[in-house]
Amino acid sequence: MAAGDFILGFLAGCAAIIAVLALVAFSIIRSGDIYGLGHWKLNVKAPFPSMWMNLGYWQVSTRDDGTPIQHLDEAARNMLANILKAAGLASNNTISNAVAVLDVGFGCGDQTVALAELIQAPSRPQFRYVGLTLNEVQQQAAQQRLDASLLAMDKSAAENLSFKLFQADAAKPQSWNTAIRTAVNSLSDTAFSERWLLGLDCLYHFSPSRKPIFEHASQHMDANVMAFDLVLSDDASAWQTLAVRLLGFVLLCPWQTFLTEKQYREQLVECGYDGGHIEIKDVSDNVFAGLAGFLQRQDAALSPYGISLTGYTAVGKVYDWLDRTRVLKAAIVVGRKKSKSQ
Repeated sequence: MAAGDFILGFLAGCAAIIAVLALVAFSIIRSGDIYGLGHWKLNVKAPFPSMWMNLGYWQVSTRDDGTPIQHLDEAARNMLANILKAAGLASNNTISNAVAVLDVGFGCGDQTVALAELIQAPSRPQFRYVGLTLNEVQQQAAQQRLDASLLAMDKSAAENLSFKLFQADAAKPQSWNTAIRTAVNSLSDTAFSERWLLGLDCLYHFSPSRKPIFEHASQHMDANVMAFDLVLSDDASAWQTLAVRLLGFVLLCPWQTFLTEKQYREQLVECGYDGGHIEIKDVSDNVFAGLAGFLQRQDAALSPYGISLTGYTAVGKVYDWLDRTRVLKAAIVVGRKKSKSQ
């Protein structure tokens, strides 16, 4: 190589480095004060300690000191805890019962891990869990979170635990592959005196409707149902009903997804559940206002860092409207199968 070519190459390399540094400096200066808050990104710990996502149960009395719940992760876990309490799974009186759960729409793993903790799964004779989610990224994140939790657990405590997470459309059981069918069918084992379908803040998205998964849980698993769902008010006017139907359409929900309490009960009975043992508890006071307030606070808290919650802020306004009008009710639903003696 000629000396001239070497020098030319060296100078070209230096020029490239200078250009990159100039570009970086320009980006920093353009984004704002070089001594501002933009370096928050360097202080974020990943993976995030939690990735909860449901509307949350923001009830004040859940804390021993009486202070209100301020953060989504705590409120979301509290929602799960209240569902389990309604189902009777949070009671120490049932600790001797083996439990099987089909969890549809399990999120990023927090729900799976918390469920096992809240029902004291390691202390039970046996616990079997199958989770289904439409989203591949969430399934992968959940598996990583679950693996980390199991790794930290005492090996002897984990011996009676079984977890399987799949990417699948829970609303369409006929679409499940052989591996998923086998895993779900294993939940019907009579060794489990408690068999449950869990749908936490997801069933109103199910297309064509909730009915196929309710029928599958009832007829193929002989399982009870516990859920958090949104129920259409009996007092909703025609325009209010149209408004929530349009809202559901925007959220990619089926047009008729929001049912009145009477319609909801009728659907559960039609799918095989005992009409005398269906509970639909209105928990709107503990849901809508708390979530709307949290989104407003979170937007204000993140604004100095240049983070906008534009989409979520709009959602917050919707839930503020629901809190004022109660066109939709936030409800904890428990449906039980008829006992074999009936």
